[in-house]
Amino acid sequence: MTLTDRYVATTLRRIPGDKRDDIDRELRGSIADAVDARVESGADPVDAETEVLTELGDPDRLAAEYLERPLYLIGPGLYLDWRRLLSVLLWIAPIPGVVVLVVDLLDGASSGEAVASGIWTAAVVALQIAFWTTLVFAVLERNGHRRGNLTGEWTVERLPEADTNRRVSLGDTVWTIAFLVVGLAVLFLQRNYSAYRYPDGSSIPILDPDLWSFWLPALIAVLVLSAVFEVVKYAVGHWTVTLAVVNTVLNLLFTIPLVWLASIDRLFQPDYFEAAFGDTGDSMRVANTIVIVVAIGVAVWEIGEGWWKVLRSR
Repeated sequence: MTLTDRYVATTLRRIPGDKRDDIDRELRGSIADAVDARVESGADPVDAETEVLTELGDPDRLAAEYLERPLYLIGPGLYLDWRRLLSVLLWIAPIPGVVVLVVDLLDGASSGEAVASGIWTAAVVALQIAFWTTLVFAVLERNGHRRGNLTGEWTVERLPEADTNRRVSLGDTVWTIAFLVVGLAVLFLQRNYSAYRYPDGSSIPILDPDLWSFWLPALIAVLVLSAVFEVVKYAVGHWTVTLAVVNTVLNLLFTIPLVWLASIDRLFQPDYFEAAFGDTGDSMRVANTIVIVVAIGVAVWEIGEGWWKVLRSR
C-alpha cells in the first residue's frame, strides 16, 4: 500500500459511505496531478509524493473540509453570545453554595465543613452551567445556526427599535435561570435540611418523600429542560412560533402534575405541618390552595407572554 493509498484511506474513514467514491476519485486525481507536476520539474517520485501529502495536511482536517464540518465547538458567529451569556450565568453558581453553607451552619456543622460543602456545591453548579450552555451552543453551531441569520445578512436597516418586548434580553435570561437554579436547590435541600426533626434526629421534609419515586425527578427534569430552553431562546435571539410551542409544553408539563398533586393532598409531607402548626388539616389545605393558584397564575402568564411576543414581532 502506497503513501497515497494510506492517506486516502485515512481521509475516507471520516466520510459517509454515499460520498466516499466521489471524494476518493477527486482526491486521488488531485494528488496524482500534483505529484506529476513535481516529477516533471525534476523531483524524485517518492519525495514528490511525500511533499504533496505533507502539504495537504492532516487527513482528518481534509475530511472535515470536504464535508464542510466545523472543527470547533462554537464558531465566531455564536462565540460572543456564548461568552457573554456564560460569563453572567456563572454568577448564579455561588447562590446555591451560600444557601448550603448557611443551612449547614444552622444544622450544627463545623465552619470548615460548611465552607467546604458550599464551595463544592457552587463548583458543581458552575460546572453544570458551563456544560449545558456550551452544549446548547455547540448543537446550534452544528445545525448551522447563526444568531440573526434567519433573515439574511445584517445591515444597518436591521438595527432594532427601542421595543424590548420583541427580543430576548440577557438580563431576562439570567434572572430566569437563576430562579430555576434556586428552585432546584430548594427541592434537593428540603429533603435533608429542615427546621423540624423526628425524635430520631432526622429532618422532616416539606414535600412528601414518596414523590421521589417518580414525580419529583420528573419535575426536576422539566426544570432542567426549562433552563436549557432559556439558553436556546437567548441564542436564537427572538421569540418564534416554535419557541412559544416549546414554552407552552414545558409550562404544562410542570404545572399540571404540580396542581394535581396539590389537589389530592400528595404534595406536602403531613408530618411537617403537624410539627410546624400543630395540625395537618387547615394548614395543608391553605398551602395546597396557594400552590394551585400560584402555579396556574404563573403558567398562564408565562404561556401568554410567549405567544404575545410572537404576535407582536409579526
